Amino acid sequence: MKTAGAVTILGLMTSLLLIAITSLGVVVGQKEVVLDSNGQPVKANTPYYISKPEERAWISRYGNRTFAPFSCPRRVVLFSNAIVETPPPVIFVLPSSDDVVRVSTELNIMFSRPFICRESGYWRVVANSSSPIKEVVLSGSKSSNDSTFTIMKFDSGSYKFAFGSADKPTDIGLDATYPGISRLILSNNSSFGVSFVPGS
Repeated sequence: MKTAGAVTILGLMTSLLLIAITSLGVVVGQKEVVLDSNGQPVKANTPYYISKPEERAWISRYGNRTFAPFSCPRRVVLFSNAIVETPPPVIFVLPSSDDVVRVSTELNIMFSRPFICRESGYWRVVANSSSPIKEVVLSGSKSSNDSTFTIMKFDSGSYKFAFGSADKPTDIGLDATYPGISRLILSNNSSFGVSFVPGS
């Protein structure tokens, strides 16, 4: 009788655990869903603004005529809210048919607005021959290894970007170039948290 009771209790506990796990959106064999600033799943091929909330800063492009020097291809940068106008939204492009973005899943990132430099808009990590710093620019392509990124958990509900395959990612960090402007670079020792704000 005790054995039957123990089996019943164990079965009930297992059922409750499965319900709790499913309600959190974690399914066996699947990675955790990335959530936007409203707590909703981030969707593939849907515009989002990228924010660094604690600094009131936004991911944007460097190179419009307000700033000098103007060069192509443009860099991906973090602008302080004091400088940037409305930042351009990005979309996340997945290699699979999944319609939601998941943590540590390989993807491409691209700005969703037209480009005056005739760039593809896809983020790409490139090495500059005159500098050891590898920066993120907008001349990538969907099928290129130097355009492969992942979104990973950072802290307290925020996320960070990493470059490369999901099993060997390298953090994307910041390099200050001008007051209020930091370019995104490949970095082994720094990262920064962001959130995703639904665009229009």
